[in-house]
Order: sequence, then C-alpha cells, then structure tokens
Amino acid sequence: MEQKIEKIFVFIALIFGFLYVFILPPFQSVDEGNHFFRAYQISEGKFVSKNFETKEALNVNNQIGDYLPSSLLNYHNKYTCFIKNINKKQNFENIKMDFKTKINSNNKVFISFANTSLYSPVCYIGSLTGLIPAKYFTDNIAIIYYIGRLSNLLLYCLLVFWALRVIPFYKLPLMLLALCPMSLSLGSSYTSDITVLGLNFLWIAYILKFICENHNDIKKAVILSILAFLITLSKSYILILPLCFLIPPKQYKNIKSYIISMLLIILSILAGGLIWYSVSKGLTLNMNNTIADPNGQIAFIKSNPIIYIWIMIKTFIIKIPRLIITMIGVLGWQDTKLDWSTYILYPVIVYFSLFSDTFKFEFFKWQKYLIAATIFTGIILTFTSLYVMWTPVGNGLIQGLNGKYFIPLMLPLFLLFKKEIPKYDYKTVSIFVIVTIILILFTSELSLLHRFYDITPQLYYKI
Repeated sequence: MEQKIEKIFVFIALIFGFLYVFILPPFQSVDEGNHFFRAYQISEGKFVSKNFETKEALNVNNQIGDYLPSSLLNYHNKYTCFIKNINKKQNFENIKMDFKTKINSNNKVFISFANTSLYSPVCYIGSLTGLIPAKYFTDNIAIIYYIGRLSNLLLYCLLVFWALRVIPFYKLPLMLLALCPMSLSLGSSYTSDITVLGLNFLWIAYILKFICENHNDIKKAVILSILAFLITLSKSYILILPLCFLIPPKQYKNIKSYIISMLLIILSILAGGLIWYSVSKGLTLNMNNTIADPNGQIAFIKSNPIIYIWIMIKTFIIKIPRLIITMIGVLGWQDTKLDWSTYILYPVIVYFSLFSDTFKFEFFKWQKYLIAATIFTGIILTFTSLYVMWTPVGNGLIQGLNGKYFIPLMLPLFLLFKKEIPKYDYKTVSIFVIVTIILILFTSELSLLHRFYDITPQLYYKI
C-alpha cells in the first residue's frame, strides 16, 4: 500500500480536481481574476507589470497591471456578481455564451491586478503551460481559461506525485495535506498557491530523503539549490528553507562537502531574491491602501513590541478555529463552507495517518528544535506581514489571516510527532483514510454544486 500512495493520490486528485475545474464558475476562487490577468500578461511575454500613469498623476499607488484585451476584463466583470452573493446562481445559458465569446487582442485597456503584479513568472508555470499553446490554437476566451485551469491542476498533481515518490515516510499525511478540499480546489484554479505548495512539499521530501539515505554530495547540492532558487521566486515563500540544515554533516563525504553544499543553497536563495527584486523594484504597492499604512504600522510595532506580541497571541487564540477550518476548506471566495463533519473528520484521519507510519526513524532533539524554530518563525513572519499590509495601525487583531497560508508549515509540524514504533495498523488506517478522503471530496463537490447551481432549490443555504 505504501508504494501505491502516489498513484492513489493522482487517481483521486485528477477525478475530483477535474470536477473542481468545471464546477467552480470562472473567477470564483479568491483573487482568481488577478491571478488570471497576471498569468495572461506573462503569456504575452511581459514578465514585469507596470504602474499606471496619467497626466494627472504619475505612479498611482495600487494601479499596477498592464494593457490587456478588454474582453478579458469583460469576462471577469461578468462574474463579479457571484462573489459573496450566495443567491446568485450559474446557468447553462451563461456557460454557452462564454464559449461563444472571442478575445479581441487589438482592443486593449489597462487592467489593474495589484496584489499579483509582483509575483514572478515561476508562480504561474502551471497555468502558462496551458495558456500559451491554447492562445495559438483558439481565441475562444472560455476554452483558453479552462485549459489554463486544467494545466495548473496537472502541474500540482505532478509536483505532489513527485514528492510522494521521494519522501521516505509520512506519505499518508502528505497525501492528506495535498488532497484537503482547500489545497485541491486551489490546484484546480488560477492561483500561485499551487506552485508554492508543490515546491514546498518537494523540498521537504528531498530533505527527508537525504537525511535517511546516503547520496552523492553533488546530487544533494544540485537538487536542493535548484529547489531553493525556485521556492525563493515563488511568492518569496522562504519560510521552510532553513530546514536544509536538518541534514547532518555526517551524511556528506566530509565537512568540506557539507559547507560547499550549504553555501550553494544559500547563494541560490540570495540569487532568486536579488534577481526578482532587481526586476520589480520600480513598482510600489500597498495591498490594502483603504485602511492600512505599512510605514505607520512598522513604526507602531517598533514603539510597542510588548503590545504587538500580545496582539499576535490574542489573534492566534481567537482565530485558531477559523485557521483550521479555512485550512481544510472554505471554498470559492471564502463563501462556501463544507459540511461540519468534514472539519471534525479531517483532523481525526490526519492523527491516525501520523501514528500509523511504519518507517523506523526519529529525529534528534536538535533537529526538532530547528523544526520548531522554523515553524515559529514562519508564523511570526506571516502574522507580521498581514499586520503591516492588511491591518489598520495599532489594531487589536491581525486581519487577513487564512488557513491556506499555513499549509506549507503543516508537514514540518507533523515531523515533530514522528515515532519509530507505530500505534496503529498501517494497512487498516490507509483504507480508512482513503475512503474518508474520497467521501469528503465528494461532499465538497456537492457543496459547490449547491452553492453555485440551482439544483436543490428546496434547501436553504446560508453562510
């Protein structure tokens, strides 16, 4: 069963991911419109966004984007009425009209997509592999749009399949992280999150592989350096890169090889960060300029460090239920909750998957300290970035928190519970987990159908 987990993952992910692709109406994943515009911009060979300039004002804050076909904006605006409006339903006449709509590349307007404008092309490798060839064969906007979604799903499946093949233990927990409704629905839409998730899963898988096995030092350095470079370019999500130091020096031929390998990884991280910074440094952005003031917030934190620590603690205590629920899955524009049994069952099957692993391995204390420090630092940095970019100055709670931001930190968290001797029978747990995740994904598809299509008018649905 252990050797088949990656194949089972692909089978489940492709079936339910394909359903997500077509059940979820266009632009109904959070910020999907802005991700689509950014991906389309890159598909035209324009890797760097631009500030909108007018005679009245230059470098207008938050007006960052590019000149793209107006038909893209019209297609997007057609579906904005669905966002947070549970009474709005998709109908097949709408769908038929979409597949009759063409993209007019000669008629362009400036489209602002501020919050995705700074993301590097690496974040959109998945959707680009579908978008670019699709544009050469058709100008039908709906076909191009859905091919981009499908190619994103295929990349996600490939990255997770690869990670599951590589990782020496915790295959079931990794599969559960990759198949939770939130992760898979993101993988089936336009978003940079799937590149972040896939690369981070692969990074940890290789770290664990190199901890457990003796490999050629050059191979270690090359693989980890390439992954570190790509992760740095993926939303600058570098929170788990310190985990490379989990590999003991004794796993290398000598201390010289170890130092050279670590230096190559660090140089790859610096190169990725510096390259994209130098390319995008001319852009200015405030993510939530209506209420947030980054400079003022930074000054507040510096002046009130003890108060800010209490704000983080209070936010964590108050919002931990929301973080868990949104990590498992609140779909669409955070307006489609799943059945409450899903939120109860998912932690249960994760628990059994953790304590049924049969691979004989346990971390040293210093490795656990490093893992814990990495997780703690990641949480602090995520909280602080949202406090600075999304929250009014001095606010008592941090705004903008979502469980999906912490999914890459969950696999490192699971590592802290690794024991040599399993508590439960692996085969029994595997069957239980696979059956349960299939049922959970099936009911999540029903939730989306009920939310967006008028197929059960007799039921009253309200968030």
